[in-house]
Amino acid sequence: MSAYVLKRLLLLLPVLFGVSLVVFGVMSLVPGDPALAILGPYATPERLAELRAELGLDRRWPVRYGIWLSGVLDGDLGRSVSLERPVLDVVLERLGPTALLAGSALLLGTLLGLAAGMLAALRHNQMTDRLVTFGVLLGISIPSFWLGLVLILVFAVWLGWLPASGMTWVWSDASGLSAVPDIAWHLILPTLSLALVAGGVIGRLTRGAAIDVLASAPIRMARARGIPERRILLVQALKSVLARMTPVIGLQAGFVIGGAVYIETIFQWPGLGRLLVEAIAARDLLLVQGGVLVLAAAYVLVNLVADLAQHALDRRTRAA
Repeated sequence: MSAYVLKRLLLLLPVLFGVSLVVFGVMSLVPGDPALAILGPYATPERLAELRAELGLDRRWPVRYGIWLSGVLDGDLGRSVSLERPVLDVVLERLGPTALLAGSALLLGTLLGLAAGMLAALRHNQMTDRLVTFGVLLGISIPSFWLGLVLILVFAVWLGWLPASGMTWVWSDASGLSAVPDIAWHLILPTLSLALVAGGVIGRLTRGAAIDVLASAPIRMARARGIPERRILLVQALKSVLARMTPVIGLQAGFVIGGAVYIETIFQWPGLGRLLVEAIAARDLLLVQGGVLVLAAAYVLVNLVADLAQHALDRRTRAA
């Protein structure tokens, strides 16, 4: 196990290096002059030249990448031009709301998907299976941003039950835990927008995995020995299904992290995704690069945890 963990950790280094290279390269290919976009059309040539030198735009691409990468390795992501603050401070400040939203959506989507998939497998080829499968396919087919708009229209505009925006991140204030109900109230709609789509994918694949597991020799043997059906389902079958679904859950973590970019914009959620949209509009290159790099690193780390969890749960991977 320790050798496998070490191997996976070593593989992270080239992956993260590739991510940094892609992030920096894509931002360098964006057309237009970032200095002109930041300062506006009435900026003097002297001020434009000064800002280009400050951003390193007057240097060649490999030199700029080397300087930025060395700063990243030292924990310095640069300074935001639009906010006039260190990029790392801004990103970490917005990372908490995004982590809360993505974590809540992934947890809810996983629970819904596993429950729907197991229920469909237990009622295989029956009406319940067909209804659950239809609901799962519907969840897969609906874009999360469109679902978010529908939820706003129904529950915020028509019914007035839930807020569509207005959440503020106040953990640093003296209010402390008194802010929890307000944050939870604002969390419901954006979480559902991401969780229902992710849960559809997990539910669809869980159904197939559960059908195979329930028809396997160990499950048939357990039933022949007279072990209670509930224990078979909750212990043996569910563990085997979880082992197979762990990589899928890790991939869906990437979906909810990426989906946070537009879901946070729709619901005005004060997270890292909304910050990236604002930084792109302001052509704040260093802020965009730092935010995307942190999100990509989070996705890579989540998938590492999923691989390690599958290795611990699935004996077939340990044998390999």
